[in-house]
Amino acid sequence: MRRNSLLAVLILCFSAAAQPTEETLKRLGNEYLKPSNSAISDSLANLFADSLWAFISIESNFGVPLNKVNNLSVQLPDDKSFALYSWAVPKKQTGEYSFHGYLWKPDWNGPKRIVLEDYNAEGEVYRWLKGGQWVGGICYDIITKKSKGQKSYTLLTFRPGRTYHTKYIDAIEPGKSRKQLHFGSKIFNIQSNGDEHYLRRPYRIQFRYNSSVSVAVRWDGKHSGIICDHLAPSKENLKEKWFAYGPDFSYDRIYWERGKWYIEEGYPLVQNIDIAPTNGRIPTTLDPKK
Repeated sequence: MRRNSLLAVLILCFSAAAQPTEETLKRLGNEYLKPSNSAISDSLANLFADSLWAFISIESNFGVPLNKVNNLSVQLPDDKSFALYSWAVPKKQTGEYSFHGYLWKPDWNGPKRIVLEDYNAEGEVYRWLKGGQWVGGICYDIITKKSKGQKSYTLLTFRPGRTYHTKYIDAIEPGKSRKQLHFGSKIFNIQSNGDEHYLRRPYRIQFRYNSSVSVAVRWDGKHSGIICDHLAPSKENLKEKWFAYGPDFSYDRIYWERGKWYIEEGYPLVQNIDIAPTNGRIPTTLDPKK
């Protein structure tokens, strides 16, 4: 069995050694998620990452959506000034995930691409991250706003977990070179969303909820804002026990005004909305135990 697995890796390595294509990335992305490949999933995941890097090292591939690569999210802002690639790898030992990302900005001075390093620690909502660090997750939308002639890019990301999931509304400032890249911004004039209370102005906001439910955090042009399910615990004595949280069938709206994001709780949304992520091909039900 082990010999067959190693042979499979060698065959995939040989095929990936040639110029990578969307079909190659599709095959590699599927391989590391297969239960039958659990013994070599780490090697396959590394092979996928290396092949994706080779793919985005070809200038003509900028902006290619890679719709066939089901384990990968490719997001660009409205002005197509950069491309953000993000994906998750299940950790079969712990039931958690590792998160990976690349950023490609063609007009950077110097190197045009950077490997993103997942930063996830207590207090990450207050961290202004640079040097390629980010709060890892699957990015499923980028919202572009303007204030005083300057563009602001807001990210919607999904970070699956074992007992609870987290969705972030984050920010990215790409800068003129990758040395100036950072994640997080002082554009969130929000003190709380539900039971998420911020001791000081956050650089990003978060929504934590039970991993068995779906929660909407999505841009809705009709309502000129990010529409979010309002989250509440299933029982009062479980307050701030995030595994107990889910939608309470009311909504909040996060809206842009004078260069900042604000929140309107109890937003009167008449019709129900689709759950996020808005891109149905982005995996949200990966089973790390397989």
